[in-house]
Amino acid sequence: MIARCLLAFALIFTTAVPAFSQAPARRISGAVPAPDDRARQWLVLVDDKNYTQSWSEAGAAFKARHKNDAWASDAATKRAPLGAVASRGLKSIDLSRSNTAVVRYDTVFARKAAAVETVTLNYENGGWAVSDYSVN
Repeated sequence: MIARCLLAFALIFTTAVPAFSQAPARRISGAVPAPDDRARQWLVLVDDKNYTQSWSEAGAAFKARHKNDAWASDAATKRAPLGAVASRGLKSIDLSRSNTAVVRYDTVFARKAAAVETVTLNYENGGWAVSDYSVN
């Protein structure tokens, strides 16, 4: 009886070893900083009207769609009528698409009480980078 148990254990253990010896799958959701943290860091730049640095810290897709000066002008045009940020709370994080995170915030601005900010990030060069931003 003991011999059978040991044999069964040995068979289970030897068949499980290859799975453990392989490198674990890379989980981008564990990247540091997390997508919502990275989105907040980037939004602080936009909140502070530091549009040039926000463009510099954005990802390749963002930079391909927006030239630096055009982004600064567009961001100022979108954000100025809203006023300063009074509060920002995480609404959702969607990680359903490969290498993409869509982070939404319920944001209260000085002149708009209920807005939703959406920051889309792509995983590139070992971290999350902003690829799109909108506020509604």
